[in-house]
Amino acid sequence: MTRKGLWIATVVVLASNAFTLWAARANRAGEPEAVLELTERELRLPSREADNTAMALQLEWTDLQPRYPAEAVPNWFDRAKLASIGFDTSLPVTNENAEHYRGMAPRAVYAVLEYDGEAWRTHFDSLAEPADKEAAGRRTRLALIDVGLDAAALRARHPDRTRTAVVPATAGLSFVQPRSGQPFLRGRVNVVFPVELNVPRELRPVLESLSPRATSVIDRQSGEIEPAGEPRYRVTVRWGRSLEPWIAGVEPIK
Repeated sequence: MTRKGLWIATVVVLASNAFTLWAARANRAGEPEAVLELTERELRLPSREADNTAMALQLEWTDLQPRYPAEAVPNWFDRAKLASIGFDTSLPVTNENAEHYRGMAPRAVYAVLEYDGEAWRTHFDSLAEPADKEAAGRRTRLALIDVGLDAAALRARHPDRTRTAVVPATAGLSFVQPRSGQPFLRGRVNVVFPVELNVPRELRPVLESLSPRATSVIDRQSGEIEPAGEPRYRVTVRWGRSLEPWIAGVEPIK
């Protein structure tokens, strides 16, 4: 690389770093957009590579709609909601139009995640078997409850900033042919961002003494992952102006 090329590369790196720092400070300026107190159920400690000094917690959330919708009925994420986020649902929902609907690409949206709120508690109370309740109590309580294209409008509909977070996400459309009855459309959020949250170095001591817990898929319908044991730590997560979250505190649960 020539001296001029090296100089240009250095300037680009410095400018990129400066922009990143500016964006982070702007995101965290003023009152946070949301502040949630989550636990190990929602922020899982993954395995760490021996030579990796960084630490990140994986965000675990749940869509309370059954994973296998052929045995279910449309939920809140229905045809009308799909149309509201830009999917073309104008054709009749029939087998003749299945390919039209199955060929649609996912869309960028905003999603609302609610922690330990009405949606999760209604789901929990609906479980009849004690074993199902016990298993559900060990899973994440951060539930998907809404989607939209306008983050401000979603916040207006869900104003509790200590219970709900508005996050960037991607959503897709499913054409569902149930075992009996007519086909229907339903939506599903594929990914919420970020997938994991970095733990600041000064907040790692509580977590560094802990080992990742074994998990297993226990529910054929929901596909939920059950962590073993009670949560061992609590994490304060703040979302800023640009809806970027950061970990502001970690403490053990005694």
